[in-house]
Amino acid sequence: MAKPMKKYLIIAGVIFLLVVIAGVGACFGRQRYSLSNAPILPDTDQDGLSDKTETKLSTDPMLVDTDGDLLTDYDEVVKYGTNPLNIDSDGDSILDNDWEERREYAYSVYTLLMIRKPFDIEVMTDTYQDVRVVAGPDKDGYTTLEIVMYPDTQVPITASSYPLTAVPDEAARYIKPGIATNYNAEMQAAVKTIVGNAQTDVQAAQRILDWVQQNTTYHLDYSIPEFFYITAEEGKVSVHNYEDPFPVDEMLRTHYYADSMFAERTHGTCTSVATLKCALLKAAGIPCRLIQTVPVVFSHGSQTVPYTNNLIRTWNNELEQPQGDDRIMASHGYMEVYLGGQWLRVDREIGIYCQAPGLYLKILSVGDWSEVDFTETWPVDWVQERPFYTLLIDDQEPKHTD
Repeated sequence: MAKPMKKYLIIAGVIFLLVVIAGVGACFGRQRYSLSNAPILPDTDQDGLSDKTETKLSTDPMLVDTDGDLLTDYDEVVKYGTNPLNIDSDGDSILDNDWEERREYAYSVYTLLMIRKPFDIEVMTDTYQDVRVVAGPDKDGYTTLEIVMYPDTQVPITASSYPLTAVPDEAARYIKPGIATNYNAEMQAAVKTIVGNAQTDVQAAQRILDWVQQNTTYHLDYSIPEFFYITAEEGKVSVHNYEDPFPVDEMLRTHYYADSMFAERTHGTCTSVATLKCALLKAAGIPCRLIQTVPVVFSHGSQTVPYTNNLIRTWNNELEQPQGDDRIMASHGYMEVYLGGQWLRVDREIGIYCQAPGLYLKILSVGDWSEVDFTETWPVDWVQERPFYTLLIDDQEPKHTD
């Protein structure tokens, strides 16, 4: 693939555009949360629903799955809208945990997608999406996935006392610095000042996000999707397929390593600023991991892979490019942060679904970008050989509204 500077800047520009859009508002139909008073509420079974909420719902605060239908009480209430007290909410003799049945109480978007590595099927099913493998990988490295997205999900945000005193081992490992999400004593001292007298982890996290927004600048002169070109093995960082007048050492300093980005108060594209934010959150003792997403409403008129868009609701279709259009598209990276005892998606806001008014599929979640290698499959020809193709996309309004 040819790699002219113009193409880099187009990719970076698209990502930057997504960031700007996010500053204007959250996804269509979504609300902004007031986080200053996010409550600290006990959650005995650690399923994401507070004991107070479970009492109101008559679910068992000691059980993750009260009705035993293999769907957690949290997912039934927050994600699917089914009845956590009944294994067959609509009485049609099909259990709520059926792939199609769980869609009947919530708006959902069905997608059939071909995708190359890297992606992690083990982490792709979460509060906003269900994912399963249909076929593959094929001879060209594409695995076909069946996806149901639940973009109307409204995550209940609760908080934990800060500083955190008890973090499960599974989450605690995401406090440790990584190769990219590195932090030093200076950053830890600065974080103490940034979070100030925060009483909860949610308050502390929001102050860090706000600080980055207000005190760092986007590296406009030379901003590229740095993760396309970087791998790390045994702690050693290597740069591959990089043909750009932007010097490698400067790219790493201003885009990849959190400590130097912090020192210079700058960052690059979405994945770069996520690295900086995540490192500061880790330095504050708050578990953080990085996520990569791809837009599913995306096609190009010149591609040979068939694409069908049957969406009923209006989502951002600007990424459907007509035949001959020379634009290209990239993905979006942000974070998952462990707050109030649960993992929440975090970008400029806490508890968001996506960055822009579009549909974004999470494909992986890692503690540090050094844990994943995009260089073998990204960047590629974004018309004919890109890492993912949407084959079919359609949506479904709830069949039951009570």
